[in-house]
Amino acid sequence: MSFVIFGIVMAVILVIALAAWCSSGNEWYNIFAGVLAVLLGIFAAIAIVFFCIEAWDWKASGYKAEIINREYGTSYTREEVFYGSDVIDTIRQLDRTRVEVNGNVMHDKE
Repeated sequence: MSFVIFGIVMAVILVIALAAWCSSGNEWYNIFAGVLAVLLGIFAAIAIVFFCIEAWDWKASGYKAEIINREYGTSYTREEVFYGSDVIDTIRQLDRTRVEVNGNVMHDKE
């Protein structure tokens, strides 16, 4: 995550530098720098929004791990819940299906 923050900060600094450089004249490279500054600024804004959403999910995964570990007696870490939550849900669903099938088979034989 620190690489993402570093990249976003560098993009913002580059946008500011390009915007300052494009206002210094009417040459073709100044106009190109202005267009590049606008495009990079839009990209940096989208990246900032995406990073905020991911940071929120990262923070929430710690709380989810605590709840899962407390309720089920497991030892999942924040990283496992953040990166592998779909795998954890799939395993739980398979276990639930296995219990239902085994429960129905045993119930029919009585």
